[in-house]
Amino acid sequence: MSKQLSVRTSEIMNAFKDKGILLEMIGEDRIITSIVRAEDSAIGSLVFVDKKDYVSQILTNKPTAVVTSQKMLESFCDLKDVTILIASNVNLAQAHIKRKYAARSFENSDWPRIHPTALIHASVKIPESTFIEPYVVIQNNVKIGERTRIMTGSVIEHDVVIGNDTMIHSNVIIGYGCEIGNEVAIHSNSVIGSEGYGFAQDDKGKSHPIPQTGIVIIEDRVRIGAGCCVDRAAYHVTKIGAGTKLDNLCHVAHNVEVGQDCLLTSMCCIAGSSKLGDRVITSGQTGILDHMNICSDVVLLHRAGITKDVDKPGAYAGLPLQPLQSYLKNAVIQKNLVELKERIKSLEDALAQK
Repeated sequence: MSKQLSVRTSEIMNAFKDKGILLEMIGEDRIITSIVRAEDSAIGSLVFVDKKDYVSQILTNKPTAVVTSQKMLESFCDLKDVTILIASNVNLAQAHIKRKYAARSFENSDWPRIHPTALIHASVKIPESTFIEPYVVIQNNVKIGERTRIMTGSVIEHDVVIGNDTMIHSNVIIGYGCEIGNEVAIHSNSVIGSEGYGFAQDDKGKSHPIPQTGIVIIEDRVRIGAGCCVDRAAYHVTKIGAGTKLDNLCHVAHNVEVGQDCLLTSMCCIAGSSKLGDRVITSGQTGILDHMNICSDVVLLHRAGITKDVDKPGAYAGLPLQPLQSYLKNAVIQKNLVELKERIKSLEDALAQK
C-alpha cells in the first residue's frame, strides 16, 4: 500500500528546488492527494508529462498539478486551476517526488518492530530503528545498521554485515560473511553468497567441488531484483559496485566484479571472473563468457553474447558481437538471405549456359 497523500505543491517545490530537480512553480499553491499516470489524472492528482502524446489527456482531465519541462510549457499555458511545476529532467523528478510522497509504505505491515517468531542469535544487536519481520533467521555475529528492514522468511547467515537504510525483502538468503552496504534493496527470493560454480575433473571425467570460501560485497545504493543469484568468490570477492541495478532473474557468477551505476536487465548472465566497468548497460538475456573484461560506458543489446574483451565504449549487439550499426545493417541483409541466394543461383545458372 502507498502512503496516504496530502501535500501542497509549494511543499513539493521547496523540497526539490534546492536540489535543482524542480526549477519553477507556475500557478496557485494547491493540495495534491494522488500521484498518477496521465491517463488517470483528475482533480487532486499530480502527473508527469514529458511527451506531447499525453497533452490532450491533460487538457481534458485537468489534474491539479503537472510536472513538465520548460520546452513543453506552452502546451499547458491555457489551463486554469492547474499548477505547473517545471522540472530540469521530468523522469528524474518523477523518481524523486514519487519516492518521497507515494512509494510503498512498509510500516503498513503492522508487525511489532521485532516479531516474536524471528530467530535471532544472542550475539546480534538490533538497532531501535530497524525492523525484523516474522520467521526471519539471523545467525551469530551478524551486524545490522540503522533503519533497515528484514522482511518475512529471510535468512541471514553468520558474520554478515548489513548497512543502514537497507531493505531485505521476503525469502532472501544472504550467505555467511557477505557484506551489504547502505540503501541497498534486495528483492524476494534472491540469494547473495550462494556457492560459486567451481569443480575439478579427474581422469574419469567425474567432477569434484572446489570449496568457494570468498564472499560477496554489495556496495551502497545497489538494487538486486527478484530471483537473482550472486555467487560467492572462490577465494576473495564477488563485487557489485555502488549504484548498480539488477533486474529480476540475473546471475552473477563467482569472482565477477561489476562496476558502479550499471544497469543489468532480466536474465543477464555473467560467467566467472569477468569484470565490467562503470555505467555498463545490458538488455535482456545478455550473456558474458568467463574472464571477459568490458570497459566503462558500454551498451549491450539484442541478446548480446560476449566472447572477447570489449575495450571501446559504445553500443554493441548480437553474437558474434558487433557495433550496433553494423549489427542492424547485417540484420537487414540476413532477413533477405533466401532471396539473395536465389538471385545468385540464377546468375550462376545464366553464366553456366554461356
